[in-house]
Amino acid sequence: MAWRADRTVGEHVDRQGEEGKAVKPRELRRRLYLSVAVVAAALSAFFAVGNSAAFAHSGEEAYVYLEIFDDTMEGRVEYPVSDLGDVLGIEIPQDEEGARQAVADNSDSILDYTGAHLALGPSGQPWDLIFSPEFEILPLSAGSYVIVRFDVDEAFVEVPRAFTVEFDGILEAKPDKSALFLIATDWRSGTFNNEAEHLLVLDANNSIQQVDLGDTSWSRAVFGVVGLGVEHIQIGSDHILFILALLLPSLLVFDAAHGWRPTESFGSGLWRIVKIATSFTVAHTITLSLGGLGVISISPKIVEPLIALSIALAALHNLRPVFRNREWALAFGFGLFHGFGFAGLLAELGLDRSNRVFSLLGFNLGIEIGQVAIIILLFPALFLLRRTHLYLGFLRVGSVALIVIALGWFIDRVAGLDLGVDRVVDPLLAWPRALIPVALFTLVCLAYYAYEKSGDRLIPLGREVDAQDLAYALGT
Repeated sequence: MAWRADRTVGEHVDRQGEEGKAVKPRELRRRLYLSVAVVAAALSAFFAVGNSAAFAHSGEEAYVYLEIFDDTMEGRVEYPVSDLGDVLGIEIPQDEEGARQAVADNSDSILDYTGAHLALGPSGQPWDLIFSPEFEILPLSAGSYVIVRFDVDEAFVEVPRAFTVEFDGILEAKPDKSALFLIATDWRSGTFNNEAEHLLVLDANNSIQQVDLGDTSWSRAVFGVVGLGVEHIQIGSDHILFILALLLPSLLVFDAAHGWRPTESFGSGLWRIVKIATSFTVAHTITLSLGGLGVISISPKIVEPLIALSIALAALHNLRPVFRNREWALAFGFGLFHGFGFAGLLAELGLDRSNRVFSLLGFNLGIEIGQVAIIILLFPALFLLRRTHLYLGFLRVGSVALIVIALGWFIDRVAGLDLGVDRVVDPLLAWPRALIPVALFTLVCLAYYAYEKSGDRLIPLGREVDAQDLAYALGT
């Protein structure tokens, strides 16, 4: 419903005079504030649940990770700082800066200790390990960790699937302690970014054990890459918010004479979203393929800020439409940048050219599955809300929020500053607990839709909605 701007703040009159109903700004404000209050309550309940994606480290155990590629292997050892300090007789603070300085001052001792207590390879014939002098500190609430990285210095034709691991770091001095051995990456078994599922438990009495990586499987490898693509969408906050920026206006049609109006039907709204999603898919598939196959390589220092900027521009387009009713073109243009971002992650898998085509296909499929899941989750609530007088306000407030977040990311990525954007956004989108606010939001939209329908206040299909609605709703 569109409202005439020449009416007093005391009432709104239907421009076409068919309904003849007056709606006071106070009533519109009440509806707006009610919705804000319910959403705030939903977010409060969401935060109360806590982050289900807790980090695997307990603070009591050491960890040995191995990453297996086609013809190379690399890994890392992660020590609890308190235990490492005890066995070396040095003081390592728990805070990140203090730990970093203490480790740097005792780097030779830490490298010598790790080299003396870690061995990999055939029984009695360990491979040469090259340890990196660059240490990392992993600060966790359970206790900080010192990370020591290494490469296996062997010219493998093909990495063996069975070998021996020996590790008694910390264990030889503290027999009550244990260490976990994990395969972090193994394309042939479909394992990627594994942080939680350990393969072996090492202790003082069982510090030498056999590693069996099992049989290779092409299907498991491809399904593993598909899962990696899905996971990247789950944890990729910037990609999720870009999809959201595209979704917000997809259930409205822009009329140059009158502004936004609701789509006519479920089918028409779904078709608009399908066009947008397909354009985004085609675009990022092109650049993902070019980047993944090594045809074009662009530094993440360029790509990541551009991805953040694409979110801000897409959200700004919601406020000042340029590609009116052609948001699919916007999705295609910005999708090219996102494809290079996806390619950067895929490059970290260390795959040779024989595996890259399968990896590209599987990873891209996983991304599509993740995108479709987001659309399926959000579409019902947005479809219901589109015919209420709150949708235009929701579109604008949501777009402004996206612009603020995206510009924060842009500054972070260009200037190297930490504005704390990730600490705010990541918990909101953490999977699977993000399902809670989505479910609550959908229920709120359903209840509000029913409430408006019962009072015959839904915007009639075929009528237009203009920017006056938000102004009157806010009493301005």
